[in-house]
Amino acid sequence: MKKLIQQVCTSLADGQDLVLVTISSQSGSTPRLAGAKMIMLRDGRIGGTIGGGLVEAKAMEAAKTCFASGRSLHRAFDLDNGDAATTDMICGGRLELFLEYIGADEANRRVFEDLLLAVQSGRKVLLVSQLADGDAPSLRFVVDHRGAASRDAIPESLLAAVKQVRSSTQASTLIEHQGQAYLLSPFSVAGTVYLFGAGHVAACTAEAAARVGFRVVVMDDRSEFANRDRFPQADAIKVLPSFADCFDGFEIDGDAYLVIVTRGHMHDMEVLDQALQTRAGYIGMIGSRKKRNAIYSKLRDRGVSEAQLEQVRCPIGTAIEADTPEEIAVSIVGELIYQRATGRRAWHLA
Repeated sequence: MKKLIQQVCTSLADGQDLVLVTISSQSGSTPRLAGAKMIMLRDGRIGGTIGGGLVEAKAMEAAKTCFASGRSLHRAFDLDNGDAATTDMICGGRLELFLEYIGADEANRRVFEDLLLAVQSGRKVLLVSQLADGDAPSLRFVVDHRGAASRDAIPESLLAAVKQVRSSTQASTLIEHQGQAYLLSPFSVAGTVYLFGAGHVAACTAEAAARVGFRVVVMDDRSEFANRDRFPQADAIKVLPSFADCFDGFEIDGDAYLVIVTRGHMHDMEVLDQALQTRAGYIGMIGSRKKRNAIYSKLRDRGVSEAQLEQVRCPIGTAIEADTPEEIAVSIVGELIYQRATGRRAWHLA
């Protein structure tokens, strides 16, 4: 999502209007879930995807109408019935698309710059677009993670209605307020991966995690490893004096994914001991079952409970017989994707 917003900002800064296409709702089996987005420029170039295929092609055709009229559009597809035959789609389900015309004016540039800054920092924000007569947006603003609007003079009653929806949904949705319709589109980086260790596995994992939309933070006590040359895709790199107190300065919550891949057992144990005191949504540690059992035994002696240890994925990653750093990275990121998508814990066999 961050890459898509960067494309929007670049296009608007270059004076190019665009159409932002959002799956505003869906049910059943559809190519992408509600909230998926893509953009289209006047010259036909696109960024992002709403699933490909003929539904996306039809969205691109509809976007041309938006450019011609300077207005936004709403489209619905029933992939169970007639639209399935006309679009050659057999997946079934229903989806609604909102195609939002965004002119390259100063107000829109500021809005999307605010949006990009918020997402780059890992904060959850909401883009609010008013749909006036003919579905042409006349008011657009961002609501940040604290519920504050990015521009002045937003009616308190509207902001209250937006905040109520913000706390109850992660999908794009339409609301009505005092006779006006508004499209609410949540934006956030879907989880931050904290990599403890900057070796070969960490480098491959950072690249794979960034490609699937995670924010990536790398930490190590060796500057020759934890640097921008080795981790060009990382959002943040921190060279630690040691792994003691390695969480200082970071807000670790349920959207945090802790991946422990340091260069040695003692460092792994030191990081894991601290990780178990956080509220992280995922904690994984590399290593064999023998290593895991030895570390767990020492942590029990320090007073760590069995319930705490059961939170840890060790050996980390899905069981695909991974061997090389690249394969191990695929295994780790596959597990991160599963955790992000389901919120369920993929327990390892003892």
